Amino acid sequence: MSFIRMSLWLHALCLVMAFAIANTAHARKYDDVIKSQYIEFAVYRDFPPYSFIKDGQPAGIDVEIGKHIASEMGVEPRWLWMTADETVDDDLRNAVWKGSVVDRKVADVMLRVPYDREYSYAQDGYGLPRNDMVVMLAPYHKESWKLVRDINKTGKVRNLAIFQYQAIGVEIDSLPDFFLVGTLQGCLRENVHHYSTVFAALTDLKAGKLSAVAGMRSQLEWGLDNKPSNFDIDDDGLEALGHKSWDIGIAIKDSYRQLAYAVDAVISSMVENGEMEKIFSHYRVSYERPSMYDVES
Repeated sequence: MSFIRMSLWLHALCLVMAFAIANTAHARKYDDVIKSQYIEFAVYRDFPPYSFIKDGQPAGIDVEIGKHIASEMGVEPRWLWMTADETVDDDLRNAVWKGSVVDRKVADVMLRVPYDREYSYAQDGYGLPRNDMVVMLAPYHKESWKLVRDINKTGKVRNLAIFQYQAIGVEIDSLPDFFLVGTLQGCLRENVHHYSTVFAALTDLKAGKLSAVAGMRSQLEWGLDNKPSNFDIDDDGLEALGHKSWDIGIAIKDSYRQLAYAVDAVISSMVENGEMEKIFSHYRVSYERPSMYDVES
């Protein structure tokens, strides 16, 4: 009887493993992408101005970049919509080399990945590479933290001390949130207002409920649309913020270097010929070339 139960258990285990393997989407090499006539990009869900749904269709800066890459490669673009996990390491695992615990689906290319040499070669607590399953390359934009002020309220004051008396909004658990709550020995804490998104904070800024909002420059610009003349965007007061700016690039599974080089070539061309800047301008966002393009060859 025990032998029969063991046989049934092993049979069930084999079925589960076979189902898991059949439903696991693997990242693909260059030849497979070309042969299939499509390339799949991992983009963040509901993350304007980079990737979101508008009128039932994918839209945003990263979506347009993905479309251009696909067009240059002669294939169709497809999208793997992902929700940000706790860390970038988690996002890389979920999007590029392993897949989420829900469906195990991965994309061929992940867009909007921090391009940082120190991070790329970071080690875990055992001295092993943290991200050895992916290659990060092809920086296409420099992002930065900024403040938008209502100068009718703040006047000519350019430091943070004024927010001891006036309200400033931030997206909760963002780097500016932690910075503003802790800076100046916590003197700003009572006037730092927390929001689920930076766009909710901008709504209150435009309604006169806040004097300023801190966030990513791209989201501040896109969220303000036609910026009123009394709104000013700069980084005055953020000098002590750890990472005020960072380059953004792509990630691809480490073993598929040919695909990585093909995508890198398209992105480099877009940066050099002005196509990248045109995409950002279409979404009313200032474009700043990544640091590597500032180095003279």
